Amino acid sequence: MTLKLNRRQFLKAAGAAALGLSLDLRFLLQARAEPMLISDYRSWEDLYRQKWTWDKIARSSHSINCTGSCSWKVFVKDGIIWREEQAADYPAISPDIPDLNPRGCNKGACYVEYVHGDQRVKYPLKRAGARGEGKWQRISWDQALTEIADKILDILQDYGPDYLTFFSPIPAMSPVSYAAGGRLATLLGGVICSFYDWYCDLPPGEPITWGVQTDTAEAADWVHSRYIVLWGSNPNVTRIPDAHFLWEAKYRGAKVVSISPDYNPSSIHADLWVGIKPGTDAALALAMAHVIVKEKLYDEPYVKEQTDLPLLVRLDNKRFLRESDLTENGSEERFYVWDRKTQSARLVPGSTGSEQKTLELGDLDPVLEGTFKVQTLQGEVEVTTVFELLKRSLEKFTPEAMAKECGVHASVIERLAREFAQTKPAMIIHGAGTNHWYHNDLNNRSMILLVALTGNVGKRGGGFNHYVGQEKIWPIAGWKKLAFPRPKKRFQNTTLWSYVHGEIDDRLRGTEWDPWPYIEESVKKGWMPLYPKGRNGKLYDDPKALIVWRGNYLNQAKGNEQLLRNLWPKLELIVDINHRMDATALYSDYVLPAATSYEKYDLNSSDLHTFIHPLTPAVEPMFEAKSDWQIFRALAKKIEERAKARGFTRYRDEDFGVEVDLSTLEAQFTDNGKLVDDKAAAQFILDNADETRGIQFDELIQQPRRFKAASEHWTSDVEPGKTYAPFLRMTEKKHPYPTLTGRQQFYIDHPWFIELGEELPTYKPPLEIEKYPLRWNTPHGRWNIHSTWRDVKYMLRLNRGMPVVYLNPEDARERGIRDGDMVRVFNDFGDLVANARIYPNAPRGQITMYHGWELYQFPDRSNFQATVPIRIKPTQLVRYGHLKFALNYWGPTGVNRDVRVDVEKVS
Repeated sequence: MTLKLNRRQFLKAAGAAALGLSLDLRFLLQARAEPMLISDYRSWEDLYRQKWTWDKIARSSHSINCTGSCSWKVFVKDGIIWREEQAADYPAISPDIPDLNPRGCNKGACYVEYVHGDQRVKYPLKRAGARGEGKWQRISWDQALTEIADKILDILQDYGPDYLTFFSPIPAMSPVSYAAGGRLATLLGGVICSFYDWYCDLPPGEPITWGVQTDTAEAADWVHSRYIVLWGSNPNVTRIPDAHFLWEAKYRGAKVVSISPDYNPSSIHADLWVGIKPGTDAALALAMAHVIVKEKLYDEPYVKEQTDLPLLVRLDNKRFLRESDLTENGSEERFYVWDRKTQSARLVPGSTGSEQKTLELGDLDPVLEGTFKVQTLQGEVEVTTVFELLKRSLEKFTPEAMAKECGVHASVIERLAREFAQTKPAMIIHGAGTNHWYHNDLNNRSMILLVALTGNVGKRGGGFNHYVGQEKIWPIAGWKKLAFPRPKKRFQNTTLWSYVHGEIDDRLRGTEWDPWPYIEESVKKGWMPLYPKGRNGKLYDDPKALIVWRGNYLNQAKGNEQLLRNLWPKLELIVDINHRMDATALYSDYVLPAATSYEKYDLNSSDLHTFIHPLTPAVEPMFEAKSDWQIFRALAKKIEERAKARGFTRYRDEDFGVEVDLSTLEAQFTDNGKLVDDKAAAQFILDNADETRGIQFDELIQQPRRFKAASEHWTSDVEPGKTYAPFLRMTEKKHPYPTLTGRQQFYIDHPWFIELGEELPTYKPPLEIEKYPLRWNTPHGRWNIHSTWRDVKYMLRLNRGMPVVYLNPEDARERGIRDGDMVRVFNDFGDLVANARIYPNAPRGQITMYHGWELYQFPDRSNFQATVPIRIKPTQLVRYGHLKFALNYWGPTGVNRDVRVDVEKVS
């Protein structure tokens, strides 16, 4: 359609732009092209006034991995979205608890640009040049689906289902949309990639210590705390809808401590800022633990009941004393404590192998310290407690010694330790700042040790609360049933998949951290899956197809330049389902136009509150866009159609021992017509989860609803009038933790942990592989959620409109760099060019770029990941007790902080 603007229309558009209205009149003309509508607005004044009238209000949210999960009102007039504002109608939990209203941020207030903006993918597109060249051919939906379906069938026939790879992040932000692709992938037998570990949002210390992926307190619970440590977390920037709970806690008397290398916007309001050296957080935590143990500030009854610290360990082989050591046919999963009353080793209840599923000690009185002798089947051995081993280990982590490591004065460390131990309840709010390091598991475990020693886990207002990524899909049973309709699935850790198939040069080969021997052993033993499975004796084979939806895999990938060089040529088909032309779309073979958050039915939940609310279509999908559910349903239908035409309607999945029937694929996808539309799929999730059973989707349109219950997947109940805090079932009901020992487990006696000296929480300095002077820091920012909003003009106006790096004034002065200069950041992996901002709040020796900038926003299409490889830590490849690979629960994390660079002015 050819459009012409007369002078009056041009002036109207210019007036709207001058006002900064979220409605782009030029796009309005392109989208609707209704002369009657345009003539209603005689001048820019009329356009401004009419913005405050509307035909209807829709309730929606944003399918973005921000963790906010905010309900918004979307105002529509003449079939066009004019503006959005916070709904502000979350019910109160209790009169004495501050409510959630209003929820929202600067980014949500301009999401409408993605509906009406130039970034919009309007029609199915087929690559007409080289990948990334930007040459596209507009094609019909039928042609796009036919060609994609035929290529999928080619791969199924020539290779097998595990050569098809599917990637999408974070179902909680739109579980129906996620389930659409997951459902088709499962029905075909394709590979479904993880996201929580790949983005390094997963805190591996939680599965290690607690046997859970992540369970955290909702933000309203913060007000119950009396001592809050922001550790690597900057809520004023990254948790805008919830930051008020933090400062309301302070108003109620809580002390707030910020531990961060930079004096950030949250540090400004804290009672104490602790400027730590980057990557040395475990050193500080263990020094605090040293003081707590030495001065006996720990909660002894709690430690005995709730942790593995009283359990006995053999001194000859460093392994737990097990029932199998003492008794013929004894269990490998039953453990002992030394009982003070009987002066003997006695079995402790609650472990995986115990018949007593309780943490109650009964008549047991475990000792915490000492060395004892036990007669085993092989003879007498010496044993001691985990606590005794911990105490010995902590001897070297004195405040004086660790002050040299972490840069925090010994007197401050002692003060922090005493205050944290003696102020109840106390909590750590943990963020990406400490989780993105190579030794993130040690950081996590050391901090969790603090809250366990002081009896703060399983207490309202206490604990270790990790908020990175919108990982908590509350109605999890309903979502799983919708997304994965078959019992056998091919799940894949994306970090491992990308590392291997991207042939990543991580500079670790031949060093003590070389992961390859561990990768090979882990894959061969079946600890970690690696698809496609190798044929003819090979460990693995090359994938042939990658389908991405709801995410920006390439732009956010560590080592993305190596992935483009090494992985991309192996892929015969790359499909991106997207509402905007992002970096992944730019380098795809086909781009299919997806509905935005304001054009579809879906659900939204978060770990930061206990409410569920909907996405609903304020307008029908623009242009030729479709919802994710309808796109994958159409693709299922087309695969079925083409399979019949080709005479290839069945194949045997040898690994699963099943026959896959393609002749009824659409009926399988829709459950024989029960799940034809998005709204029905959303109701299916609600009906099949304990948390939401009985809630009707239409009720959510009226107002967000609090969850009715919490399934066994979570560690506490949702109680009326009370905030959600994790592990209350363990502390109040004495349920065992889902770990091997049934307790908070700080001792891991897997051979690799013992070999690497990590059986207990310990400190290891950041990797020093690249010999460059500055640490490269890429935190979450105020003006974007990952790459989303990086291309929105309202956020760009707040952020110099281009990629920016933040430099300490002294570091800049030494290099002749001034504010506003264009600079080159570089190391052996790659380089990037950005604008320099002199930032006095930054420590010396660190350079920062808030992440998410798109490849195409940099000269030569480098980006913030150009200097970053993928690195895999061996301990995250093991199989041990409760540590077994599961999607987004256990597997290597995509760390990115142990990288050094330098910077120079671009002449």
